[in-house]
Amino acid sequence: MVNLPKPMNRKLILIFLLTIVQISWAQDCDFEIRNLSNILNGKSELIDKSEYEKIVEISEKVIEFKLESELRLTKKYPKIFKLKDSCYSFSTNSNIRIGIDTPELKACKYLLMGKGYSNYEFKGTYCGNALIEITGYESWGFLSVDLQNGLTCFTMGKPLTSDGETAISYSNYYGEEEIALTDLKTKEQYVIGIEGWITMESKVSKNSYYLKLESEFQTSCEKEIKYLKVEIKN
Repeated sequence: MVNLPKPMNRKLILIFLLTIVQISWAQDCDFEIRNLSNILNGKSELIDKSEYEKIVEISEKVIEFKLESELRLTKKYPKIFKLKDSCYSFSTNSNIRIGIDTPELKACKYLLMGKGYSNYEFKGTYCGNALIEITGYESWGFLSVDLQNGLTCFTMGKPLTSDGETAISYSNYYGEEEIALTDLKTKEQYVIGIEGWITMESKVSKNSYYLKLESEFQTSCEKEIKYLKVEIKN
């Protein structure tokens, strides 16, 4: 097995990168949503603080992940988890998410000369999916692998769900908050990016997700709090 370097503290990497990026940024204090992918036909809208606080009181409990080892899952689902050349390959809907132009996703362990490396860790199972964390040079994310058919999707942040039907995930990269709403059965996604903001917490009620975001990385702007509702269109 290839010995891989431990990933650097992500927060320190992010701070370092943002310090460089901010030199060339023209500060924009607006809250602007960038649509990255909308195969799922989702929508997002700003809501008042009062509406968010009402949701906090009735929010549903998020389903916990069940710890499952790589060895156990590969033995139980040999047709889905096939290791070849230090990689697991999984099927995905072609072009279902921005940045994917091949019908598969991979979890690999390798080390290249210089800065190139890739690693993965089986985190467990949830709602009929295996969760695998993948890391690389200046990259990270999670694969949700359907344990019935192997269909897989990628999210930058850890998926959170209360009903096992849809999941929300969020993570910040180069100062842009990436928020993804995922249909856990079809693996279709609604993905947005919001530059200069970071999610502080999220709540869920009746298949709708409510996020509290704070302005960040914008040194010339006043600190603000915004509340966002994300859901699938009726």
